[in-house]
Parts: sequence; C-alpha cells; structure tokens
Amino acid sequence: MEHLPVHFPYETKIAGPVQYRWMYPFERFVYCIKMYVAIFVSLEGFIVNAYLLREASIFCSHYFETGIPTHNRRLPRNDDGGGNEQPDDNIEILDIFSYPGYHYGRFSNRMLSDEELHVVHTYILLNEDKIKHYIGY
Repeated sequence: MEHLPVHFPYETKIAGPVQYRWMYPFERFVYCIKMYVAIFVSLEGFIVNAYLLREASIFCSHYFETGIPTHNRRLPRNDDGGGNEQPDDNIEILDIFSYPGYHYGRFSNRMLSDEELHVVHTYILLNEDKIKHYIGY
C-alpha cells in the first residue's frame, strides 16, 4: 500500500485521467446489448441488430405524442403531475409548497396544535427567500 501515493500520480501522468481509460461503461453497454440476444450462434450479428434496433427505437420515440410514456421520457420517480401549476396568474406559489410526490400509507387529516402552527410560521418567515424583504417592516 505504500507504493500507491507514488504509483497513482505516475500512472495519471503517463496514461491520463482514469475516466478516459476505464472500461466499465463499455462493458456495461455490451452487457445490456447482449441481453437482447436470444440465440448465441452468430453473436456479433445479433449484437449489431440489437444495437440498431435500440438506436432506431430511441430515435422514433422522440416523435411520439407527449402523453405516450417512453423509456427516454420517463417521469421522475415521485412526480404525481401536480404542484407546478398556479391557480391564478396574480398569486405566486412559494417554492416550499410545490414539491410533487406521493404520500405513503393511509391519508388522514389532522389539525395542527398552536405550538406546531407557531413553529411552521416561524420556519417559513425565517427560511423563505421571497419573504426576507418583508421582515424589516
């Protein structure tokens, strides 16, 4: 292990940064292409066909309508489609209230206690950038 502080800078100086000579991304890509192949008789031909099929499907998916889900236009994991629309053009929604996502478990309503309500108001007043210019008044 003592040779590593000497070996790594020398290797970087001679061969360049590791991301330009690292084989993992290419091996991973070839593995994904090999998963398309069902018959291993003429492997190279099937890999070329699988690659062309993948490229053509990605190219054609850009021309689908926006409502059709594809692999390349996948929604984020917790996006439920809400939270970004504004009900009125004159009202600006604060960023802390526009986080899209799903809730976990059963949905239930409850009233906040006076102490919890005070904590929430204090947090919003002290941490929201859009409100900071009102604090001086």
